[in-house]
Amino acid sequence: MKINRLVSMLLAVAMVFSMFVVVASAEEPAFSDIKGHWAEEIINDWAAHKVVNGYPDGTYKPDNYITRAEFAQVIKNLLALTAKAETGFSDVAEGAWYYDAVMCVAKVGIMIGDGGKFRPDDYITREEALLAYARLVIGVGEDDLADDLSMFKDGDEVSPWAKDRISALVREGIILGMPDGKIHPKDNITRAELLAMLSQTEDADHNHYFVGDDGTCSICHKSEEAALKFYLGVASGETKVEMKVYNDYSAHITVPAKEVDASKVSVTVKMQNVASLGVTDAREHTVAIEDTGLTGTPNLGDWLSNAFTFEEGFVKATIDGESCLYKITGDQNKELATLRASSDDICATRDAWHTLTSFVTTSTQEADDSYILIANGSSLRIGTELLCFEKEDDLKLDNFNDIAALVKNIKDHVKLVAADAGDWQIEGLLKAGTTLAVSNSVAVLDKDATIKIKGLPADTLKTLLSDARAAGSNFELASLLVKAVNEVIGAVNGTTEAAPVEVEISFAK
Repeated sequence: MKINRLVSMLLAVAMVFSMFVVVASAEEPAFSDIKGHWAEEIINDWAAHKVVNGYPDGTYKPDNYITRAEFAQVIKNLLALTAKAETGFSDVAEGAWYYDAVMCVAKVGIMIGDGGKFRPDDYITREEALLAYARLVIGVGEDDLADDLSMFKDGDEVSPWAKDRISALVREGIILGMPDGKIHPKDNITRAELLAMLSQTEDADHNHYFVGDDGTCSICHKSEEAALKFYLGVASGETKVEMKVYNDYSAHITVPAKEVDASKVSVTVKMQNVASLGVTDAREHTVAIEDTGLTGTPNLGDWLSNAFTFEEGFVKATIDGESCLYKITGDQNKELATLRASSDDICATRDAWHTLTSFVTTSTQEADDSYILIANGSSLRIGTELLCFEKEDDLKLDNFNDIAALVKNIKDHVKLVAADAGDWQIEGLLKAGTTLAVSNSVAVLDKDATIKIKGLPADTLKTLLSDARAAGSNFELASLLVKAVNEVIGAVNGTTEAAPVEVEISFAK
């Protein structure tokens, strides 16, 4: 039985820190002492996913309180953690059965100890468990919204160091308290209650950890395909460059180090589960470009070399006053580069993106078609170069299967002129009416949007922009555009949380 089938049984008690009865599983219990227990199905399920192992005598001891060391072991198993913190704890000896687990959860910031100690043999309290759980599912960052636990009779008993993240759990609707209207922060949590708590995450925004061999999230067991919000793939034969955005607002970009046949490619765009744009079921559209006008077999590992050496960088986005910070990491894989962008504060990230989509009107179209329409008056300034409209009509990009016509259409519509440098290195203006269509879904920008960026190599990008405008062939144009992308990746690499690349989007009032 999948965890998500248990959620409806658990809603009445929110964090299920109280007793309730469920129908016993028809399957043989994984442990000898859980037959008929209210959490039998939950325990069996997590045991099947190798998150819990029980004791050598074949028992699980579901009603025993769980220690901080045991809690750490469950989290290590859940996320398949291997990297360990460099600084240890005075009460955690190397060689102890829980040493690896403690050092792994400390590395990712889910459990960080106190005053140089971890207290591995202490029972974990409910507020400690809730804090760790919040760090697990919605990130380790600080919450800039007001702490509010007033809905609980004992909310003022929650320790100050736990209120921030527990308040975030409440806002997300992940915890509702116990039937007596309390949260009981100082009480201990049992081994069964811990697993029931983990089962609450199915429908909540949370960091997905796709660590299992079956390609599913180790927390909610949702597949990568089911958790997908947006997909963009460019394929040449079996070789694909892909970008995937999931419903935890994380993004994965993969680039293979392979030679590709540049003469023909296919582009696939897919959206699903984007409620703010009115998209529920999957909307997908593929365009096959049989003649790109490009020749040769460029190696993507050379064209996008910075993706293969990427270590870590940060991008801060502020959308109409709502800010979020993305951490981007690379795996430095020589064969397949993967860049992962994720936020430690899903609440803030969701609010920022929902702000963006609040200025967009959605509709459906009968035709299964994809296009981009850039409304007249839109512009892009990089340094002192301004790319603006030459013609009075909008620029509609819909003939993707005819690259020569597409490039001519762009060049006919735009011109490059000198401009004064502003406070931001890069500044773009998208006029109201700018439209994105994917399959049957159409999204139209309601108000003018100004996009400002700092922290990128403006001088280099300005030169590439001029060169692209004057490019004499499709191959030259494509190589310049890819080079610009590579320069951006290289510029983000090495940025810090204190000095990230900054993106600001504001809308006309």
